Amino acid sequence: MKDILIAGCMSLALLLAGCASQPATNPLAERQELKIDPDVLYTLTVTELYEERLSQPGGSSLLQIQFAVEAHSDAELAWKVTWFDERGMAVKGVGDAYRRASLLMGQNRFFKATAPHPRVTSYQLHLREPQ
Repeated sequence: MKDILIAGCMSLALLLAGCASQPATNPLAERQELKIDPDVLYTLTVTELYEERLSQPGGSSLLQIQFAVEAHSDAELAWKVTWFDERGMAVKGVGDAYRRASLLMGQNRFFKATAPHPRVTSYQLHLREPQ
C-alpha cells in the first residue's frame, strides 16, 4: 500500500511539473531554421541540414551550413540564408539575394553557404519558387 501511495505521489508530481508554464522568451532568438514556401513544399523535400564552424586564422570561426534537397518533380528553386548574431540581429553580407537552382525529378541536390562574419551564431534558410 505504501509503495502504491509513493508511486501515485511521484506520478502526480511529474504531471504537475509537465504542466508548468514556460518562461516568456524573445521570438527572435527562437526562430525556425527552415522556411519553405508552401508552393515549393509539394515539389521538394529538404533531406539533410547540417551546420559546422570553420576555423579561421586568428582564432575566429565562420558558421557554414549545408543542405540537400530531393525533387519530387522537375522544378525551379530559389534559396537564400539570413544570418543572425547572438542578439538575433541580422548580419548583412555580400550576395544576400536569392540564388536559383534547377531540380529534376528524383534528383538530390546539395547546397552550401558560409556566414559573412565570425559574429554569426544562427541562421534561417529560405526556399521558394523563383520570381
